[in-house]
Amino acid sequence: MYKFSMAMVAGMALLAGVAHAAPVPALYTAQQANAGSGIYAQNCAMCHGADLQGSAAPALAGQRFAPAGGSTTLGGVFRIIARQMPASAPGSLSHAQYEDVMAYILKNNGYSAGSTPLAYSVSLTSTQPLAAQVK
Repeated sequence: MYKFSMAMVAGMALLAGVAHAAPVPALYTAQQANAGSGIYAQNCAMCHGADLQGSAAPALAGQRFAPAGGSTTLGGVFRIIARQMPASAPGSLSHAQYEDVMAYILKNNGYSAGSTPLAYSVSLTSTQPLAAQVK
């Protein structure tokens, strides 16, 4: 009986922890991520890999990109993308193209699309933590 009670308490504690986990916010629209796929393929894949796995440049997906408990933020990543990428022509894409690429990166890190588009000016200063939802 004691073992059953301890198992029950442990199970309930586990469920309580899951119930309090913060929901992952929807930060972009599906339309942005879809558009970002082509922009990424044309401007980013040659360095970051077709599957965002990293190649000549760092990975943009998974735990190597945004580890759980790390200090990666939306604003930190977006500022690098919008100001320093593509490496061959920094800042050469439109604001909408940078938004779309960031949406594509978020999608590939397990973030769900929502109804509010990712906005350039808001994204530059966002302190929203990023942690890959996929391995």
